[in-house]
Amino acid sequence: MKFNQIEAYRAVMLAGSVSDAAHFLNVSQPGISRLIKDLERSIGFDLFDRIPGRIVPTPEGEAFFKYVQRTYTGLQYLEGVAKDIASLKHDRLRIASFPAASLEVVPRSIVRMNAAYPELKMRLEVHSSLRVLDLVSSRQVDVGIAAFPVDYPGVILERVYEPFCKCILPVGHPKSGAGSISLEDLKDETTIGISEELTIGNALAAAAAVSNTKIQNLIETTSDYTICKMVEMGLGVGVVDPLAASVFRESSVVAVEFKPDIKFGFAIVLSEHAIRSRAVDKFIKILHETVKQAIYPVRESNQSSDS
Repeated sequence: MKFNQIEAYRAVMLAGSVSDAAHFLNVSQPGISRLIKDLERSIGFDLFDRIPGRIVPTPEGEAFFKYVQRTYTGLQYLEGVAKDIASLKHDRLRIASFPAASLEVVPRSIVRMNAAYPELKMRLEVHSSLRVLDLVSSRQVDVGIAAFPVDYPGVILERVYEPFCKCILPVGHPKSGAGSISLEDLKDETTIGISEELTIGNALAAAAAVSNTKIQNLIETTSDYTICKMVEMGLGVGVVDPLAASVFRESSVVAVEFKPDIKFGFAIVLSEHAIRSRAVDKFIKILHETVKQAIYPVRESNQSSDS
């Protein structure tokens, strides 16, 4: 038996005539008749009695039709299942992010993923990078985004980013139109510092020591986002990671290149042993595009080493 033979037989049963079945399937009447005769030879009994001007189902043809209909019902069910799988309806995507990425790029990626797959269930957890790596390694989440260092057992780096930090200034600041801001430029500024316990703060302190530049931080915090907010409120200026700076791009602050270059490394991470689902692959693609738009808003820079 061949599927086109079954399809021709079913069409005649439903339409009531060879001519109507041929019109429905866009096949010639002789073609329909030939397919049905081939099917009868294949199964070993007649499906129709040929009466001049029409055909009538035999008792065997009526009995066979019931099973054909059951098969088509099963095919329709499989079509529905295939559509559900394609739409990720029965999938669940678990994401873990370090705080800086959870401010803008991960939520924006989730919005884009939801627009493409509205029935996909998603869960976002926000943790320290170390905890994100632990969750990924133990396969408690499907995708993670974590700041350097990301050397952790059982974790692979799917995408790596190393953009440079930005100096955040209030709109209208005399140096807001500068091509870049240096440590020397900050000597006479009211600066809001990032704690030296963190990578950026430690790198800033090391750069200041090398250049013998003394920077007085009026206020110190452990949050780049908080620095941006205080700058927005007019309290001073600060050096922050580009993810935090991207949140405020359209508000009342200006992000300017900072010299010396201070890299802010982070990565999209996956479990070394997990089987990647379609949902994971599609989300990674969206997340990668969103990250690039956030940290390189004007042009793709050679500063990136993402792979």
